[in-house]
Amino acid sequence: MNRQKPPKGIEWTRIREPDGTVRPGYTWNPTGGCFHGCTWKMPDGSITECYAKTIAERFTTGYPHGFEHHYWRPHSLNAPLKLKEAAGIFVGSMADLFGHWVPEEQIKQVLDVMVEADWHIFQTLSKFPIRLPEFKFSENVWVGVSLPAGHLMSATGGARALKAYLWHMKRIQANVKFMSIEPLWFDVAPVFEEWLETEERLPFEWAIIGAASNGSRVFQPKEGWTGKLVNLLDTQDVPVFFKGNLEWDDWRENFPVEYVA
Repeated sequence: MNRQKPPKGIEWTRIREPDGTVRPGYTWNPTGGCFHGCTWKMPDGSITECYAKTIAERFTTGYPHGFEHHYWRPHSLNAPLKLKEAAGIFVGSMADLFGHWVPEEQIKQVLDVMVEADWHIFQTLSKFPIRLPEFKFSENVWVGVSLPAGHLMSATGGARALKAYLWHMKRIQANVKFMSIEPLWFDVAPVFEEWLETEERLPFEWAIIGAASNGSRVFQPKEGWTGKLVNLLDTQDVPVFFKGNLEWDDWRENFPVEYVA
């Protein structure tokens, strides 16, 4: 299990269609900044933070008040409408659109653009799933939830938070829901197994799995974690997409093609 794909940016924005063609992938940040303060403790004891915070602190022009600040950029709202070629667009690569600090009216303006630009597939990703059921998403929006961030919590705490996340995901009104399990910093398969003891299906249609990293250093999940997780997802027919930093022989770059608008 030593295959590792080279990093390619945000690979999963380049959506492969059922006929094999690939949409170009873009990011769109009508909001910026984040208050989650995500940090992880690496196996070597070092502490790493969210990549977006690192980038924002290097390029301060767009983040004059730092990354832990909310930026509203209405001048960027029409960007997807100007892009005529159908694309995969990740909304909020440098933010959490559904963070508790983002005004509802701003979120609705962004969602309205997604409705209007219906030739694109938009992918959102949030660490605040409790808010997602408040909104109705158009069919061209894939709604993602990130695995609970480390915040130096224990694996027990992460598992407890993940159980709550799954219940919120069940209530989300979206054509495609997905979970970003990046980094795979604790053994999540038992949490999904426990869920399936009382529920028929997992509450998402796609999964992204990645390793932990601290700068150029990559820390693979512990032995057995990835295999158990992929096997369980296979039993649920959930397509899996591996991030480029994950080592694995049976490589997966699959999309929920049956749900592509």
